Amino acid sequence: MAQRGRKSTGSMATKKVNIGIASRINTPLHLSDAEVSVWVEVVNDQPANAFTATHAPLLELYCRHIVQARIIADELLSFEHAWLSDDDGLKRYDTLLRMTERESRSASSLATRLRITRQAIDQQTVARTISNNPKTRKPWEIGLV
Repeated sequence: MAQRGRKSTGSMATKKVNIGIASRINTPLHLSDAEVSVWVEVVNDQPANAFTATHAPLLELYCRHIVQARIIADELLSFEHAWLSDDDGLKRYDTLLRMTERESRSASSLATRLRITRQAIDQQTVARTISNNPKTRKPWEIGLV
């Protein structure tokens, strides 16, 4: 049973704190340099224990879709508008747009499943966390380190 009332400074000073060091998920060796860059960006953006080995296949697919979407976006940027006057150019442009949509939809779906989108975060939990973490120390905590 817990002690009632305020805790003494002595009991708070001797309190044991279990601090576990969480390690981040390792990058698979078979990813390309661009995919590794996306992997590191995503993994470092989340808390250390957010991803486990079971997340690796989905995260790997997400990285591939992001890299492919960037490649297609580069192709669209280099596409000249004069080519649209030709039927072949129009078909190529349409194909690039469909490929972009497909890659974006796949990456978005995987991001949602990995819970790395802004919508994946419960806003009530975020608000509760912010309100529960005081910005300043309480008067009786000032002398403690």
